[in-house]
Amino acid sequence: MTFRSISMATGIVAAAALMMGCEGDKPADGGGKLGGAKPAKPAATAAATATATATAAATAKATAPAAEGKGILKGVVKFSGKAAPEMKVPKAREKAEVCKDNKLAHNAVVVKDGKLADVFVGIDNGQIQGGAAPAKAAEFRQKDCVYSPRIAGIVAGQEVAVFNDDATLHNVNSAPSDAFSAAQPKGAPALKSTKFEEPGVFKLKCDVHPWMRAFIVASDNPYFSVSGADGSFKIEKVPAGKFKVVAWHSIFGKLEKADVEVKDGEVTVEFEYKGDEKEPAENAGELKDLF
Repeated sequence: MTFRSISMATGIVAAAALMMGCEGDKPADGGGKLGGAKPAKPAATAAATATATATAAATAKATAPAAEGKGILKGVVKFSGKAAPEMKVPKAREKAEVCKDNKLAHNAVVVKDGKLADVFVGIDNGQIQGGAAPAKAAEFRQKDCVYSPRIAGIVAGQEVAVFNDDATLHNVNSAPSDAFSAAQPKGAPALKSTKFEEPGVFKLKCDVHPWMRAFIVASDNPYFSVSGADGSFKIEKVPAGKFKVVAWHSIFGKLEKADVEVKDGEVTVEFEYKGDEKEPAENAGELKDLF
């Protein structure tokens, strides 16, 4: 159940409890006199009140800010395979009127000096209670017929905004969520959505330019990062505890590190992809017939 649906349910149950409570507060003689003896609250009213109280407590817990700590989780994502998949200019790009002059190699796998970029790294879901969505939207830009960034982490329910900086039409679609399914002509305002409400991996693509892909990783906590061009990542203000830390790459999939202990100060975690990992279900077949 999403934060929104919990909130609506709380309001309905609380209203019902209030109405029933008012009926029970009438004086026994029905004359509306103050100070009359009140009858015992009906069992149904008591149950409704208890349910409303419990639901309200759950809602408050779900929307409370995640506890902050003094821990810093940092590290690097390595690529140890003999050779990373070669990134070339997509065949379809060379036929696209606006994009063909800028012969950009595809960006699905970016390896430099044995380090892998564009890997989401974060504390796995279900381990830290709370974590309200930030007010600032996560932004993706379409420029030179490429999504930038390739991947971004959000807190579930956070707004996502997609901009078109190109002098051509893009048609933005998201899967498996239906948050985006709209044409975005040149000069059109940003497309915005808060429908990425559950933790998971979501794909953005353009129906006009099929090589264009980006990824949103929604988490139930704010402790995540994305590896840079040098493979490094850094997550700050992590509360103390033992956590499972996960890494996710759009071509090589998911890796895990269990029982990573965080205290005040820095702790280092390293992930290593070998290049023979099975592609994730969220992005099957991206490189097939692309070049």
